[in-house]
Amino acid sequence: MSTRSALSWAALVASLAACERDAPTISSEPRGARLQTAGLVPVQTEEDFPALGCYERARDRTLLAQNDAYLLCIGATSDAPIACYERASAGLLLSAQAIELCRCAESLAPIACYERATQETTLTQPAILALCSATAMQRLYPNCTPVR
Repeated sequence: MSTRSALSWAALVASLAACERDAPTISSEPRGARLQTAGLVPVQTEEDFPALGCYERARDRTLLAQNDAYLLCIGATSDAPIACYERASAGLLLSAQAIELCRCAESLAPIACYERATQETTLTQPAILALCSATAMQRLYPNCTPVR
């Protein structure tokens, strides 16, 4: 089995494990949840402090250290950075790279971009991360505010 196949297999196994882990809570909707129709958009919640909620859930759902959870969720408007991070770190990238890719994410688009770029281009991994990061795709500063 090739390394790429092994990584894909590991990502699939991790994804299935996450589904089993989250199964009891799937049917309950968070307060203020809105139905999303796009396949790449995680459930958005209307809470008073979404970045703080993201941080707290990142600490609960991932193995991120306190500072890494802070870096992932600073400026977050939903749990999309966590969903992106979980998928990226499930076999695609190291934790620091997944944080770089997913910080400020509003969907799983950074993952889709990364996967496509690795398959269809000869760019290096650092170049793909720079090209596909949520901050680059949405033209945002590292704190998730728009570049004007």
